[in-house]
Amino acid sequence: MSSLEKIRRYFFEELSITVIPSPEKRIKNLRIKRIFPITISLLIIITVITLSYLYNYYYTMFLDLADAAEELKIARAENEKLRAELYILAQETEELIGYLNELQEHKEEIKGMIGMIETEEKEAESISLELHTDISNSQVLPARLPIGGGDMLFYHPSWEAIDKAKENLDQIKRELPGRREELSNLESSVKEYNALMAATPSIWPLADKGDSYISSNFGWRKDPFTGKQALHEGLDIAIWYNTPVIATADGVVKFVGKKGSYGLMVIIDHGYGYETRYAHLNKAKVKKGQKVSRGDVIALSGNSGRSSGPHLHYEVRINNIPQNPRNYIGR
Repeated sequence: MSSLEKIRRYFFEELSITVIPSPEKRIKNLRIKRIFPITISLLIIITVITLSYLYNYYYTMFLDLADAAEELKIARAENEKLRAELYILAQETEELIGYLNELQEHKEEIKGMIGMIETEEKEAESISLELHTDISNSQVLPARLPIGGGDMLFYHPSWEAIDKAKENLDQIKRELPGRREELSNLESSVKEYNALMAATPSIWPLADKGDSYISSNFGWRKDPFTGKQALHEGLDIAIWYNTPVIATADGVVKFVGKKGSYGLMVIIDHGYGYETRYAHLNKAKVKKGQKVSRGDVIALSGNSGRSSGPHLHYEVRINNIPQNPRNYIGR
């Protein structure tokens, strides 16, 4: 008998199965071929293996999807955090832009102050040149300055970019207070300088048409009345009656009235120790305590007091010490 025949006979051999349901019932004998239970067993094994594979496959897929969902959740949370950081950066950027605009306005104000100073100096120089060209060529010295000093949308942001932006913004924020303080100090200095320039006598004290001239200089001279050497504490400027006398700097009228040999006199306190005196006047146009600006008419020239003819006696004093007025004309 061949092997194949043996296998065939083995699988198709009938098996007898006795079934005893209960003592009262008849015993049953069942005949089945051996291949039937073997086939059933194989099918059960294959089914179990297949189900196990499918379970493992779908369970692994479920875990992968759960991990992906968790990663997506984390990514969304990080994205929201990034957006929050970007919103904060946007707010800080807008705030810094506001600071920078404020500094720029501050800078322009300071430029305007400096421009006012330059304009006043040019106007003063122009007035002196226009009114006294002939005098400068003959009797008046060239003008000299007084000695002294004076919402945002971003896609795919990165933490590195945000950190860099925050670092740059933090650096700007650290520097801004210093810049603001520098500008504030500069503004204070410019205001102080501007006030000092406004208080410094700097123009010709007469609103004439260029027909006045210096008849007596500052310094030691022979007194025309006593014949003795005496210090002449100002300039005598020859000019006809009722020529407008003007304030040579901003200030407050300190005195108006007759003062000995000076006759009718106006004294202006300019602050910073500066004081100007205008004497031998015919008529005063201001009162004590009145504020005046450079160029305001304060009196009319005349011949009051001890005088040999119509003229203006003009003095400049610093801390009550007489100065040469030539140094304060035509600034």
